[in-house]
Amino acid sequence: MPENTHGRTHRPSGRRHRVAMYGLLAAGIVGHIAGLRAGAPVVALGVYWAGFLGFLAVWKGSPVTLYDERHEEMEARTATRTLGVVGAALILVAPATPALEAAGYAIPTLVEGALFGYAAVFGVYGLVYAAVRLRS
Repeated sequence: MPENTHGRTHRPSGRRHRVAMYGLLAAGIVGHIAGLRAGAPVVALGVYWAGFLGFLAVWKGSPVTLYDERHEEMEARTATRTLGVVGAALILVAPATPALEAAGYAIPTLVEGALFGYAAVFGVYGLVYAAVRLRS
């Protein structure tokens, strides 16, 4: 009789490595913010980069597979939905800004920057899509 009665395989999962990877990144971000608040921007940057390099070290140096097909499917669905939401915001809000300005409303620079950022995301997406398609 096999030892495994739960139907699970004994393949090592990448969960522990993923937690370490994102923990290092989070520590770098929190350390960066703390360093900036303490008035030490160079130290803040060093802590951030240390966390980021730790993230990369775990990601590239892990002896186990960190992500499987299930994760790739979730990432693809998430990316599609995110682009849909951002695209809808861009399509609905961007054309309204000239009309709002003509009506006397001042569009905050944060909103203008966000709209340009959204447009840049779609520009990068289009370029990457074209490159991937040409290579396929």
